[in-house]
Amino acid sequence: MPDYWQFPTVSMGLGPIMGIYQANVMRYLSARGLAPRNNRKVWVFCGDGEMDEPESKGAIGLAGREKLENLIFVVNCNLQRLDGPVRGNNKIVHELEREFRDSGWNVIKVIWGRLWDPIFARDKEGRLQELMDAVVDGELQNFKAKGGAYTREKFFGQDPDVLEMVDDLTDDDIYKLKYDDLIKLERFKDKSAMNLINSINEFEKSLSRMKQLIINKDEKGLVEFLSKIKALRDNSIEK
Repeated sequence: MPDYWQFPTVSMGLGPIMGIYQANVMRYLSARGLAPRNNRKVWVFCGDGEMDEPESKGAIGLAGREKLENLIFVVNCNLQRLDGPVRGNNKIVHELEREFRDSGWNVIKVIWGRLWDPIFARDKEGRLQELMDAVVDGELQNFKAKGGAYTREKFFGQDPDVLEMVDDLTDDDIYKLKYDDLIKLERFKDKSAMNLINSINEFEKSLSRMKQLIINKDEKGLVEFLSKIKALRDNSIEK
């Protein structure tokens, strides 16, 4: 890929600010006929924990003010960083959306996956939407760590009408409901674009589940859980 350049910058906030100035300089050079940028884009891939670094958001106002339409941020909000949850009692996706929109960016949120579509279709009065808007990131991690039965009771069970919407789903079906999916990122002509992806990866879910079993001193559950992890490992090795 001779026309593709990649700059790994680690999760220190350097990638976002470098991407902003790269896009700005590209447009500057092109406007003066020094280096035509054609349809080239600058893509910045980072995580929600990294967005707390001062450099990550320190120049987002520049991108909005200069209308850098050649710049696209993709922020994977997996809700977890090295020292714990990013926003346990809040919603990092909504927080970042507000900050970037106020700085003049277009923002696309990718939160609930396609498997939710049939359930959304039953939500005629917006009750499910209310629960989704209220749930905090720490609870989302709990739902994935503790399984479908827990999610049925603690999430859907908050409202009898919402609980009825998933009567035909098994606990395993509920567990498989995703918090992220893939969409086509729109091309904006006059603003920088930001794509917020809400996700919880399998490794983090496993860690959360194991921690909960240890806290509850559930020896039997811990043995069963570790057996499943070992089986998963062995199957991966065989493949």
